[in-house]
Amino acid sequence: MENEVKKENNLPLVSACIPAYNHEKYVAEAIESVINQDYKNIELIIINDGSKDKTNEVIMSFEEKCKERFVRFEYRNRENRGLSATLNEIIEWSQGKYFTGVASDDVMLKNKVSLLVDKLENLDETYAVAFGNAIFIDDNSKEVYLDKKTGEYTTEGNGFKLFLDYYTNERDFDYKDEKKFGSYETLIAGNYLPAMSYLIKLDKIREVGAWTSGNTIEDWEMWLKLSKNYKFSYIDEPVALYRWHNTNSIKTNTLQLEIDTMNLLLRDKDYAVLHNYKLAWESNYFNNLIRFLKQHAFRLFLKYISSVSIYRFSIILIKKLSLIHQNLLV
Repeated sequence: MENEVKKENNLPLVSACIPAYNHEKYVAEAIESVINQDYKNIELIIINDGSKDKTNEVIMSFEEKCKERFVRFEYRNRENRGLSATLNEIIEWSQGKYFTGVASDDVMLKNKVSLLVDKLENLDETYAVAFGNAIFIDDNSKEVYLDKKTGEYTTEGNGFKLFLDYYTNERDFDYKDEKKFGSYETLIAGNYLPAMSYLIKLDKIREVGAWTSGNTIEDWEMWLKLSKNYKFSYIDEPVALYRWHNTNSIKTNTLQLEIDTMNLLLRDKDYAVLHNYKLAWESNYFNNLIRFLKQHAFRLFLKYISSVSIYRFSIILIKKLSLIHQNLLV
């Protein structure tokens, strides 16, 4: 059944964005997926964040097509500043009532925008964001199934096809429960929301201060900020495709992601404790800390020991551990 919102003459403007980086192989498909949306009132903003491959050339080949399709099209090709800074820059340009995005290696399904606009237009002001699910695909855009234990994928149907099924498999809540979905209680225990499957009220992004430049877990930061004052809605169907490949940032930038995870949790500690989520916070923080030490402590030891004496290294280590201990006791 055609969405009612598509029948209206005065559709709210949606600001769509593609932050692009080193995805010459995939970015054309990402752009095409926005062009092919069945929702018409869209502006598209693309920033090429200092790609070293031919991403710029691919984007430029779509310039005329984008100018014809969208009510407004903006493109900037500049030096690398990181994803959070790029998103903040796009927010400054955006003029829509709603905001959505897709990574330059992911894909929007045809009805993503129309479904999510329709959802939010029929909810009250206590809701800030609406989500759908996402389907895993490989390098060649074929649907795949992920194994939870290994992180590897197959095309045989053994594993998880949907993003939310995969990322909530070992969690103690049902993501289809509207009261639990996107709640601070579930998010402080770890991010599980598909960053390619959302639509947010643009004024709410600005209200919470957008993203922190340099932070590599920008999606989780935004969900935590919004969940403190607003509710999230969920549509139980896929609205995007998430590409699982060897250059996903969660595979190539693990050390920085782990550091930013612990820093974000430390920044949220006071709020979590004040609102009776201390146990969920502690569990997530210490699990991440233990995993970090297991994976990186010996390498950090070798790094320090090559430039300082064992005595000086022991002092550095004790000071750092003391700071962590003090933060946890406050």
